[in-house]
Amino acid sequence: MNTVKHDNGAMADPLGELLVEKGFAPNLALLDINHALDVPCGFELPAPWNLPSRLFQFPIEVCRPDGDQPRRIGLRHPLLADHPYVRHVEQILGLEIDRHGAPNRHGYSSASTARWWHAVDLICAGKWRELLETQLFTDPASILRAVCIGCRYSPHDVREGRGHISTAEAREIIREMGATESDDRKSILLSFMAPSLCKPDNGPGYWPINPPFGLCAEDQAWAFIHGIEDGWFAHDRSGHLQWTQIGRDRHAAGEASSFTEASGQTAFAF
Repeated sequence: MNTVKHDNGAMADPLGELLVEKGFAPNLALLDINHALDVPCGFELPAPWNLPSRLFQFPIEVCRPDGDQPRRIGLRHPLLADHPYVRHVEQILGLEIDRHGAPNRHGYSSASTARWWHAVDLICAGKWRELLETQLFTDPASILRAVCIGCRYSPHDVREGRGHISTAEAREIIREMGATESDDRKSILLSFMAPSLCKPDNGPGYWPINPPFGLCAEDQAWAFIHGIEDGWFAHDRSGHLQWTQIGRDRHAAGEASSFTEASGQTAFAF
């Protein structure tokens, strides 16, 4: 669509006006806030498009006009071209939506963020098998980072002792990614920041887990799996993963073959 200016000098926005006219946005102000077209309630979607993924719920990115750059519209992933709502919008608008996103004048697009949404949303919804079936909509690094989130945090209906996914499920996911497990289960954990008690003004203290800066997603995923399996980490009653007493003692012992437990007893650091 050609760019024109009104008599008052303001940039014309034919695409935005068309989206509002066709009912895809209530007004231009909200369209500029949302930066996307979302699938409306009641719009029936078959599998896999009905999965609880923000990538599937907000498949179309809309970039607001900026200076001489007119409004742009694009898909957050090229494979979304088969999304029923995308086809519906294209049919109503009479145009093909750009398969490569709608970056702003600085080249930024939310497409990469949306691929992360797809991975973490499905992990947190307990849909990890469906994530593997739709992994072409994301990337291995996002899936591995989502595994870390799934291990660290629990659903609202907290299941004592586990996160959104179990370590067995996490192993199955990262095996699918082709990740290789190291025989050294301790070195990466020792690279984590030393456990430090966080004591709020009210309530009990907790021992947050802080991976080292720059640790790749694959190593971080293995670290959380090994940390849980070996007793270094455990979920508290709120469902958050934190250092255990054993984990704190082992971290303090470093590479030593044994360590002293809080009780004063010596134990082997297997």
